[in-house]
Amino acid sequence: MVDKNDECPICKSKEVKKTLKNDPLSIIVSCPVCGRYEFDFEAEGSIATNIDLDWNKLSFYLLYNGIKPQDNIYNARYITNKNKDVCDEIIRQIQSGRSDVGYPIHIDEDDIDIWFPNKFSDKIDKILLYFHSVSKHIGDNIRLKKEESYSCLFVDRYDYDSAGRKVRQEPELNSQAEYMIEFLSENGFIKGGFGYDGEGVSFPIKLTPKAYERIDEIQKSDKDSKDVLVAMQFGDETKLLREAIRQGVKNARYNPIFIDEVQHNDLITPELLKYIRKSKFVVVDLSHKNNGAYFEEGYAMGLGKTVIQLCNSEKMKELHFDIAQKNTIVWEKEEDIPELLEHRIFATIE
Repeated sequence: MVDKNDECPICKSKEVKKTLKNDPLSIIVSCPVCGRYEFDFEAEGSIATNIDLDWNKLSFYLLYNGIKPQDNIYNARYITNKNKDVCDEIIRQIQSGRSDVGYPIHIDEDDIDIWFPNKFSDKIDKILLYFHSVSKHIGDNIRLKKEESYSCLFVDRYDYDSAGRKVRQEPELNSQAEYMIEFLSENGFIKGGFGYDGEGVSFPIKLTPKAYERIDEIQKSDKDSKDVLVAMQFGDETKLLREAIRQGVKNARYNPIFIDEVQHNDLITPELLKYIRKSKFVVVDLSHKNNGAYFEEGYAMGLGKTVIQLCNSEKMKELHFDIAQKNTIVWEKEEDIPELLEHRIFATIE
């Protein structure tokens, strides 16, 4: 049931759905703006235990990257920053037949910080892409709910002081949103102005031809991408390897993409190829002679992408001769990979 008076703990949107978990202190919030995420009543300032996240950045991240609400909660996913091992155990239990509220997708501060657009121009690019994603046809009027517009326009909802978090006053929020809309209008990206009606819906704006030209440029270019597709064998036997590669990529301030962790509606191969095309570079581990990893490396190389290749020292002699000559990070223990991979990325990626 959706309670019209219930609100999202993060963005304060109304008409959210809250689902109890087996843990009495934890709920799944299904918000039209933030999507589905786990909220823990014991952890102030956090969507779950252990990590005190910046709720301003979190609200932006969830709008742009969150899991959209679905009717079938048992097949849905939700964002959480609970420990990765806890998430993996929940997934194993669900796959063994236990009913729950969906599959957890782990995030942490690094995931949010790596994604966050620190440059003003990068924020503008993301705003234009979002406007484009919510307009069905060229020239459509775009009308956003108030809280949706705050998250879309990178409006800080909260100030922090020695006493903890406090909510900013409405005029200050509107002032930030108005500034971004005026910039977009004055620079020829939109037509329309700032304001909300009695229901908290923004007055309509339209993307201009200049905006569509900029959107085309953004979509064609991957030079500023932070995404990195990781190709490897997936399974319980490679869990340590997966996490070691993840840590090495994140240490170098990039966002590792594992295709089995991505929510999508397409067939796996088109979705995989899309992420390779969008990636700044690709990381491939060939320790298990995985045919998929060979295919993904070849596709990336055909696109002119840089490919960083890894292999266990005992498996090097089994590599196909076409790629055995390629400069490879040779590892003996998974715990060595994060530092080796981080150094290689800094040395070879601009």
